[in-house]
Amino acid sequence: MKKIHKLFLSVLSGVLYSSAFPPFEVSILAWFSLVPLLFVVKKSDSRESFWFSYLAGIVCWSCILYWLHNVTVPGTIVLILLMSIVWALFGLMASIIFKYSINLFLLAFLWIVLEYIRSHLFTGFPWALLGYSQYKNINLIQIADLTGAYGVSFLIVIFNAAFYAFLSRSKRRISYMMVALLFVIVATSYGIYRLSHFSSWGKPRISVIQGNIPQEAKWDERFSEEILDKYTALTREAAKDAPDLIIWPETSYPYLVEEEATYAQEVRNLSTELTLPILAGIVYRRGDVFYNSAVLFEDKKETFEVYDKLHLVPFGEYVPFERYITTFRKYIDKPIGNFDKGRKYTLFPLRTLRISTNSRAEIMRDLSFYKFGVLICFEDIFPYLSRNFVQDGAQFLVNITNDAWFGPTAAPRQHLQASVFRAVENRVPVIRAANTGISCFIDPNGRVIEKLEKGGKDIFVSGFSTSTVNVVSSRSYYTVYGDVFIYFCTFMLLFILIAEGLPGRKLEG
Repeated sequence: MKKIHKLFLSVLSGVLYSSAFPPFEVSILAWFSLVPLLFVVKKSDSRESFWFSYLAGIVCWSCILYWLHNVTVPGTIVLILLMSIVWALFGLMASIIFKYSINLFLLAFLWIVLEYIRSHLFTGFPWALLGYSQYKNINLIQIADLTGAYGVSFLIVIFNAAFYAFLSRSKRRISYMMVALLFVIVATSYGIYRLSHFSSWGKPRISVIQGNIPQEAKWDERFSEEILDKYTALTREAAKDAPDLIIWPETSYPYLVEEEATYAQEVRNLSTELTLPILAGIVYRRGDVFYNSAVLFEDKKETFEVYDKLHLVPFGEYVPFERYITTFRKYIDKPIGNFDKGRKYTLFPLRTLRISTNSRAEIMRDLSFYKFGVLICFEDIFPYLSRNFVQDGAQFLVNITNDAWFGPTAAPRQHLQASVFRAVENRVPVIRAANTGISCFIDPNGRVIEKLEKGGKDIFVSGFSTSTVNVVSSRSYYTVYGDVFIYFCTFMLLFILIAEGLPGRKLEG
């Protein structure tokens, strides 16, 4: 195979992968996205496999993360180059697999291990996992409550390997394709079963507020009163829907809070006036330390529940290793925050009271208590954070965010994909409240059941949305046992490499 052909096929793989994600969102392309690259790897030595795969990764991440240039150009370039290393390592290891005649399905174990590594190494960035491309395929993604999102990625790579074997006329092509289809059928059947055995025990009613405050105005003192007035007006309108809780997005309160005793008096007064709890995103300072936080204001309550963001955005909210590289900030083209991370998985309480009358005109009171966790900004892309909240007792999750940074791009829709999987993995509803982004309600099966829209637009619009949230009582296998599937893939990768990866074996796959 000529180098120009290898170059074309490598670029094609990157394009196919990225096209399965927003803005194009042609999810079926994910099932074939690695096939061109596998042809390249099969006809290349290890060195070429590494670099052609690296090129595929650069193309892929350039197309997916194009919106990040709105925040930082140097940071975008660095992140793309770092993320592409995973593709390069996949190509390198795949060349070894081809060389030693190991079963092609080993590629799926390899891909999952590498996805997991990029999700955790150097704080991790589990954005646009291959499985996320199927977030609208409700039947298929139900296996995430067993395997996490990685299980869906596994199915896609299995199919890619089988389709490559079919196109390359492998002697085992029929076997590969039958096994791949069997995996998909079993996963889909499991999904249909799970969806037909769904029940809820609680139904709190929640409103989300989307202020759509321009990024350049959020921390400009000239606009502070206007911002607060807007959130107050939207909250009063939402209160007419009789919700049990009203949620404001990340950093929605436009003033810096310096001391706990002076916590956002305006929000406190509004909560008292409406006799409704309000969850608001607030930035505050304790001594010389700043926190990106969520605070729950409750009617006439003097003390407040506070959650400090646990997983900060590197080069956005802090500079990694700044104590060792003190001059690093000078070389970044955007201002960087100086936040400290929280230390506690705070659970917020919610009490609901339903008053009704029965057939005998007797007054019936139904008092329910819930606990929920809050994920700030991109914390919902990290499976372990959501899982830890639910393990600690959270019955639903709230994501407060601000995607205005990225302009009218695909970033908010890519962000939504992660929230869908957090809901399925833990079998909990996920409620999203964005300054701008996609404010919506996701049920425990991953369905977006209600979304804030105006004129057909769901980003860069202001308003509120109210919905009843279905809370389930059971815990998922994934919540209880975590990433067992990752351990299985790692074991199988090492076991098959040792057992079958013997030099001199004749290629059979």
